[in-house]
Amino acid sequence: MKRQASHTSPRGPLVRVGDGLLLLLALTGAAFSLLTAYGLEADPRILLAGCILLALLSLTVFSLPRFRWAAQLGLLAALALAVWPRRADLLFGTRCIQYRLAEVLSQGAWSPSEEAAALLAEGGAEETAFLLLVLTMLALLLGWAVVRLRSHWLVLALTCPLLLPAFLVNRLPAWPAFLSLLVCWCAMFLSSLSARADRRAGARLTLAAVPALAAAFGLLTLAQPQASYVYPQWAQRAQYALRSADWGSLVPDFLPSFFSGAGSSSVINLAGAGPLRYSGRTLLQVDTGLPGWTYLRGRSAGVYTGDTWVDLDEEVYQDLGELPGGYEPLNFPALTAPDAAWYPVTVENLGAPGGCLYLPYYLLTDADEVAGAAFVEDSYLSQSLGSRRHTLYYRPDAGPWWDMTRLTGTAAEAEEIYRDFVYRHYLEVPEDFFNTLARWEERLLQSVTGDNLLLDGEDPASAALFRSSERYRNTLFQAWAVRAMLAATTEYDPDVAAMPEGADFVDYFLNETQRGYCMHYASAGALILRTMGIPTRYVSGFAVTVPESGQVNVTDENAHAWVEVYLPGYGWYPVEMTPGYSGLGTDAPEESAGPTPTPTPTPEAAPTPVPTEAPEASPMPDPDSGPAGPAGPAGLAADQVLIWTLGLLLAALGLGAMVRWGLLYRHRRRLEGPDTNRAVLTAYGDLLRLTPWGGREDPEVTGLARKARFSPHTLTEDERRAALERVQEEVRRTAAALPAWKRPVFRLIWGRW
Repeated sequence: MKRQASHTSPRGPLVRVGDGLLLLLALTGAAFSLLTAYGLEADPRILLAGCILLALLSLTVFSLPRFRWAAQLGLLAALALAVWPRRADLLFGTRCIQYRLAEVLSQGAWSPSEEAAALLAEGGAEETAFLLLVLTMLALLLGWAVVRLRSHWLVLALTCPLLLPAFLVNRLPAWPAFLSLLVCWCAMFLSSLSARADRRAGARLTLAAVPALAAAFGLLTLAQPQASYVYPQWAQRAQYALRSADWGSLVPDFLPSFFSGAGSSSVINLAGAGPLRYSGRTLLQVDTGLPGWTYLRGRSAGVYTGDTWVDLDEEVYQDLGELPGGYEPLNFPALTAPDAAWYPVTVENLGAPGGCLYLPYYLLTDADEVAGAAFVEDSYLSQSLGSRRHTLYYRPDAGPWWDMTRLTGTAAEAEEIYRDFVYRHYLEVPEDFFNTLARWEERLLQSVTGDNLLLDGEDPASAALFRSSERYRNTLFQAWAVRAMLAATTEYDPDVAAMPEGADFVDYFLNETQRGYCMHYASAGALILRTMGIPTRYVSGFAVTVPESGQVNVTDENAHAWVEVYLPGYGWYPVEMTPGYSGLGTDAPEESAGPTPTPTPTPEAAPTPVPTEAPEASPMPDPDSGPAGPAGPAGLAADQVLIWTLGLLLAALGLGAMVRWGLLYRHRRRLEGPDTNRAVLTAYGDLLRLTPWGGREDPEVTGLARKARFSPHTLTEDERRAALERVQEEVRRTAAALPAWKRPVFRLIWGRW
């Protein structure tokens, strides 16, 4: 009966102000969190005005004493009349937002063509209209949750799921927008119980809680140090599922000429290649029976644009078509060693980006045998959504050695067709690169001596050269020479700054800074080898040393980039361009000078430390996210400690005051409520709790309490008033008898009397 009465009680101006404030916080927080977390192009001024208007409309509709459903139907009818003439624009806005969500949640693994992106960049007005439509529906639901039900759980359920996907891929909304949601959630939680019993009391608590919570969260924000967050395993799996989704298939067939080829696009952003930072998170778990040094290739890219590496156009692959016999180019090397031993490898992806399956070279598993993954053109294996653990087979001895077996039959025919494709599309370099190369060669002639390029028979790269087939020895020698020349003219530096806007990545590396890491060396090496007539492409993945146990945890510190050269009659072969890594696909770490040796994190210690560079934060950097900070919390300065302490103190005091206010309110309701027996028993209980302070039991109050507890009769209002007055008099007497130092504490606790 009490709850029903509360909902039918009149709502004065104070109640409407409190409800309206909560509605406005929820709507604006949700709108601008969506806008900033997902990079939407809606007009923020129109959104803000729309949120204010929708909050007022929703408050008015749900505050009506009667005919609320009629008002809601009228509002929906007016909305339908307004939307129908602009349905084409709203459809376009829907598609624009779907595109932006797909690009953000896949972290760049999905992107449309340049023409489509240019067209969609003009869809700001349509996106604004669609968001206003969504906010209208959300405003009605929030009005029902805030004004009628006063349910903080329902408000949380209506707003939080919209942002959860963005949190999982580390796309955070603007802090003021998210702060609005936090304040709304906490204020709803604190005031929901009291508001159900007394609307005015709930409104007073809301108006007191909102500024206190905003101040507390603001101080905590100022004190929060910048630190990288290590996601739990469940969040890593959710990240993987989002990144691995086939987002191209989720975007409906809209403007098909613009969206062609979007699903397989891979963009490696070179412009964001600044100082390396990593957190040590485990991204892959690998289990194989073959210990030693290995590459785990992810995606490859064949087109250099000056600040990115991207895939070949889909039209190019359409011209290639399916190879005879259904052969895949990634399988060619394994076919050259039909009698060699094969080994299984199990790879579990716990959060590695790119939507691809990371695998060792010399892959034996073909398209008919792979489960939960699919070959994508000639560059990588994509993972199916929800599939994160794969077992594949490979032949690690299938190198381009002197005893390799030549391909025959349909396999040789397929390789010959693909070889022609490779030589047509993997030799292109930008026209300006020859000027870059000429400037670099001038310095090269001044820097390189015979000793710089002398082959050492004990060097792993040299051993690979002498073991290789005579047919490929010249190509591998040129690759080794390019690597040596890069090492002689540049310096490895994991802290190199990002290139200036508008600069060419390779030119800036070779002729300006002469400093860089694996992304720089792989990019430069690939272009230089192409000028020598060697088909080459850029590859990103991981470089690890597998211990004797055969199991290794691959962290973001193992992320790496290298190049692949194409050997006719064999296939793609990995070539290392970065100083300090093992060269030309050998399985031993290089002992030459290079980056500081860093043991690869594994469940068991490797036999010897492996010299590695401090790798990239991810194999394919996200152009929209900055470098990750070092693992663990940063140190707090003295002023941060002070602000942090004050913030926590303010939050604790505010929360304590709110809890005390709630307890006092509940106590007052018991003393003044319609149940007189309960009121007298509550007063008697307070009288007993006065005893430790020096209070005395009152015979009259005790008698009334016994009557209330054991008598079937209901006490009169006069009896209740007499009991309350006697207890209040005893409280005053007890306070007066206390020492001066105890009196403030007593009044703080017994102030309700």
